Amino acid sequence: MLTPRQRQILYLIVRLYSEFEEPVGSKTLLRESLLNVSPATIRNDMVVLEREGLLHKAHTSSGRIPSFSGYRYYVNRLIHHEDEMRVLEEDDNAIAELFHERQADDLQLAQMAADVLVSLTGYTAVVLGQSNDSHHLKEFKLVYLNEKNLIAIMITDGGRVETQLFVTQYPVTKDIISKTSEIVNQELVGTSIEDVYHRLKLTIPLLTQRAVSYSFDFSPLAEKTLHSLKGRQYHTSGKNNLFDFIDPLTNSEELKDLFTLVDGSASMYQMLENRQAGIEVLFGVDMSPDWVTNLSLVTGKFKRQKQEFTLGLIGPTTMPYHRIIGLMEKMITELTNY
Repeated sequence: MLTPRQRQILYLIVRLYSEFEEPVGSKTLLRESLLNVSPATIRNDMVVLEREGLLHKAHTSSGRIPSFSGYRYYVNRLIHHEDEMRVLEEDDNAIAELFHERQADDLQLAQMAADVLVSLTGYTAVVLGQSNDSHHLKEFKLVYLNEKNLIAIMITDGGRVETQLFVTQYPVTKDIISKTSEIVNQELVGTSIEDVYHRLKLTIPLLTQRAVSYSFDFSPLAEKTLHSLKGRQYHTSGKNNLFDFIDPLTNSEELKDLFTLVDGSASMYQMLENRQAGIEVLFGVDMSPDWVTNLSLVTGKFKRQKQEFTLGLIGPTTMPYHRIIGLMEKMITELTNY
């Protein structure tokens, strides 16, 4: 448990390091703050913060820099106050201009919002749009081709039909296929496709094993159906800005991985889809590829009619989170209310 002064010192070190990108020592803290204690007291508190894993000691000086845990603590516990998150007047004006007598469809509006965030921050923005309609299973069919090949068919209540070829590990009979199809329909008709996916992955194989001595996993078809129904729309803005804050020693393979991620890989889709309502910060240590440790992703979600959008801003871990989170909150609020 940190003391109030230790929390204040961590807060100041994160803010000062974000601004100057230099290790922060006790003299700097005294000069840039209202702390009314001795340098020795501050150094003792910095040792405690370092022991807690919230600070690192710089190799080239006696100052400290925030660790990933320190940034996480700062974002989750130290900056969510109205006065800290207030948007600068010039930022507020730029966001207001986006919505002034603007005629655009939902995707275009989200794309323009990304462009505005890029212009205000110099970072990289991404947008993922997808349908938030709920779809349910109407019918599941299996077509027997031969003893090791069958076609699975999934029909939704909205009339969407998806098929997939499955190759079985062991020979199966028409009777096994018929009973398996009957089990799936009995268990899952009327269930949302999201739940169908999970149950085809977890419980249906156990039921078919018990009934016909064969464990089937048809979850890839449900996953394919989900992706088809969501109808993803993806947009990137300011991609070349990545060169301004990634490690200059990054090798060519890592650069390829990073640009594949930003261009809309399965990993990026998953990261954006898994974000919750409100503003979230995903640190590089939590992202894929796992070497992207010096980047952070700040996201916000908003809904427009039957679509849900996730707006993301990719920048350096040292970004001024109080400003960036405030910007994202303001933008998401305006997009939601537009």
